[in-house]
Amino acid sequence: MNERRMIQVTGFLAAILLALTLPLWAEETTNISGSILALNREAGTIVVGEVGPWRVKAGATEVTPRTVAVTAGTEFKQVKRTPGAGPTGWVGEFVEVGLAPWELKKGDFVTVQVRHEGPRLTALKVAVSALVEP
Repeated sequence: MNERRMIQVTGFLAAILLALTLPLWAEETTNISGSILALNREAGTIVVGEVGPWRVKAGATEVTPRTVAVTAGTEFKQVKRTPGAGPTGWVGEFVEVGLAPWELKKGDFVTVQVRHEGPRLTALKVAVSALVEP
C-alpha cells in the first residue's frame, strides 16, 4: 500500500471513530413540566411533579417526581401574557421576564430545561407560568 493510500485510510478510520464517539460528548437536554412539589435551597434542588406521558393508576393521574439540581448558572424566568400587543405585535402574546433566583414557591407550575448528567438532572432554565386572571 502506498503512503497516500495509507493516509486516506487512516483519515477515513479517524472520521468513523469521531462519528461514533461524538454522541458521548453531546449534552442531552429536555424539558420537564409540572408543579413544584418541594424546594430545598440549601441542597440546591427542586422537585417537579411531572405529568406525562399521561398515565392513570387506580383512577388517578400518575405524577412522577423529578429531582432537579439548581446551579449558579440556572436561568430563572416568568412567562406571562402581555396586556396589549407584545414584541411581535400579537395581543396577549406570551413573553418571558426575568425572575430572581429562587423566587419560586411550592405549587408553582414550571417548565424546566434540564441537562442529563448521568442519572442527575441539572436545570439550565426554570420558567414559571403566571396564572392568567379572567
